Amino acid sequence: MGIYYLERQQINEQKWNRCIASNPLTESLFAYVGYLDIACDNWSALVLDDYVSVMPLPWRKKWGIHYVYPPFFLPRLGIFGKEIDANSLLLWVKAIPNIFKWIDIVLHEHQDVSAWNETKILHKTYNLPCSRPYQEIRKAYSQNHKRNCQKASRENWVISNEFSFEEAIFLFKNNQAKQFKVAYKSVDYKRLLHLLTYLQQQQQLELWGVFDDEGNMLASAFFPFLNGKYYFLFSGRNMEDQTNKAMFFLIDQFIQNHAEQNISLDLTSNHPGIARFYAGFSANEKLFYQLTISRLNFISQTLFTLYRKLR
Repeated sequence: MGIYYLERQQINEQKWNRCIASNPLTESLFAYVGYLDIACDNWSALVLDDYVSVMPLPWRKKWGIHYVYPPFFLPRLGIFGKEIDANSLLLWVKAIPNIFKWIDIVLHEHQDVSAWNETKILHKTYNLPCSRPYQEIRKAYSQNHKRNCQKASRENWVISNEFSFEEAIFLFKNNQAKQFKVAYKSVDYKRLLHLLTYLQQQQQLELWGVFDDEGNMLASAFFPFLNGKYYFLFSGRNMEDQTNKAMFFLIDQFIQNHAEQNISLDLTSNHPGIARFYAGFSANEKLFYQLTISRLNFISQTLFTLYRKLR
């Protein structure tokens, strides 16, 4: 059968989800049908044989142009199921139907395209295994992180999961969204609420919030998880805390709570300052690639690139 293309309505959900689960190395919460259905405007897929491997393709249409895009709140995709090498990956990309004139895919960290000639962006993520005792993990923190966690521990703060999704999102909208000029629109926040509700219903979500002694939320984070893989998906903090102590406190408490468990925490950000913050918790750096391929003529590509920047 080889590699073939399926529209969403043609996909066998049971076989798809079984394929995602078949390889613990690449299995991702974000590649299951339920999550894709909410996170993507539309999606279709490439499938190998009888769902031996699969590749989700989130897509949109603008000005008559179909294009594959990386949705918000969907960190990394690529090919799942049976492992493939770089040469096989190229065959998959070439198999993406010609109806898609622009392809922008963020591949997961187990797919290396460093030798490819196509336009690509190198990203970093940080992975923190929590299987060691807490004191052993903390000993490997950077000196700055040790100092800030120590200062935060002296505050009269508490960790709680008794807060609404809306409260945490409001904190983000009024702080980081303004400072970092985040391009989320109203529809994106609605989608995030939908995703969080879905994850909570699936019992695949932990909520963490830091509150002061007056009940004010200082920081919050959502941690989706599956089979021991936790993801730092979305967070908010009060920017009046310029030292970021509340977020130091939150992540340190998360690590302390999950120490000596067979889990790992995935921390990803393209912002250099935030990436350094994650790395300071003694997390291991991992690389992944964003692949961009244009099948447009020069004029169409110029206009389309401008549209995507303004999106």
